[in-house]
Amino acid sequence: MRIAEFADGKPQFALEEFFSGRLKGWGLTLGRMGGLQNRFTIEAEGRWDATANTLVLKETYAFDDGHHDILAWTIIKRDEGTYEGRESLVDGTASGQQAGNTFRWQYSREVPNADGTKTKFGFDDWFFLHDDGLHMSAHASLTKLGIEFATLSVFYERVT
Repeated sequence: MRIAEFADGKPQFALEEFFSGRLKGWGLTLGRMGGLQNRFTIEAEGRWDATANTLVLKETYAFDDGHHDILAWTIIKRDEGTYEGRESLVDGTASGQQAGNTFRWQYSREVPNADGTKTKFGFDDWFFLHDDGLHMSAHASLTKLGIEFATLSVFYERVT
């Protein structure tokens, strides 16, 4: 897929608008051969600072095996449709592009495992805003050494 393919998608997705405020989410991870690896819930809260063009977003993932992963993002809107993000376990920076109702987010990150170790994965996340603007679905490909290791399917809902 290419982000330009979604330029006409409606409603218009604005990362800073959707992720401002409280959100909840649900998801699952499927292994390379399709087996279920885990399920998880997400509690998230974001704050957009229009003066600094910056979104501060905290996401807490609670996995069905009892472990948690907390992501504390600082995302800067560079220009129309282009974003850059930082997070403590991200290698360098994350880069994002938006077109129409879709947002693509790419980065490498160390992911905490249930046993306390960490595994580094490449992420290629695709977010798709739905018609009401209150719901979004996401699909992520996790790679290791350039080979897809797992996929994530996630559903977000804005808490009003």
